[in-house]
Amino acid sequence: MGEWTWDLSLKLPLVLGHEISVVNEDKTYLVYNARGCGLCKQCRRGENQFCEKLNVLGVNMNGGFAEYVDVTGFPLVPVKGNPIDATPLADAGVTAMNSVDGIEQGSKVAVLGTGEVAMISIQLLRNEGAEVWVVGRNQAKLRKAKELGADEIVYTGGEYSTDLSAFATSNKFDVIIDYVGSQYTLRDLPWLLRRTGELRVVGEFGGELTLPEQLLVLRGLKVRGILYGSLEQMKRVVRLYETGKLKTLALPYSIKEINSAIIDLIQGRVIGRPVIYPGS
Repeated sequence: MGEWTWDLSLKLPLVLGHEISVVNEDKTYLVYNARGCGLCKQCRRGENQFCEKLNVLGVNMNGGFAEYVDVTGFPLVPVKGNPIDATPLADAGVTAMNSVDGIEQGSKVAVLGTGEVAMISIQLLRNEGAEVWVVGRNQAKLRKAKELGADEIVYTGGEYSTDLSAFATSNKFDVIIDYVGSQYTLRDLPWLLRRTGELRVVGEFGGELTLPEQLLVLRGLKVRGILYGSLEQMKRVVRLYETGKLKTLALPYSIKEINSAIIDLIQGRVIGRPVIYPGS
């Protein structure tokens, strides 16, 4: 809390938890957690997450780390299956779908990071016939990435772009998706793009991007920030999940174990997404 105060107005106390599924009469629904004004340009084109009057559960109001959560006014998307397994689709799934949208079959794509959003994106990219390289610093997570369909995995001690460049040698990428967004990932990434290539930044770990103007212009490069996704993208990722084309790698913790879940995640012991469920 407090890292994004330049763009968010946070009021404490606050119940966290923004990636939410709810169960009503044995039916499971994902909460589309971007309630905009519905009138602005961003909302009209389905990009509610960029609305100036955006409300997000767990950020602007009490969220899902509780027995009950008020989801009044937030769109709900029905999903079949176990609610614990489906819950990561509510944020990681829709963000992953947004981050890979429009990438063409046969594209060579580098994925930086091995968190839940990256793991889902690897599956989405493989479903679309892309060549996928994954860079990470957790060997167990890299093995899982390979199991999920990554063509190449690159272990890094922390210097993501440098180690990717050394491993790929003269090879360059059509798209690079940075799910970390730190100074160790963003450094020199534009140099690893082919002409007309695109850098998509998803992670928000305080990195800074330096991009020479001539490199940008002469190679026709594109840089795009990815934040959450649209309601339609959520529906699309749900359809893929329901047809068995996606695994969410959810790991359940009871609400009494919430601190253990956070510690396990920070220390890299979780492959996928911890999901907190109410005791009842």
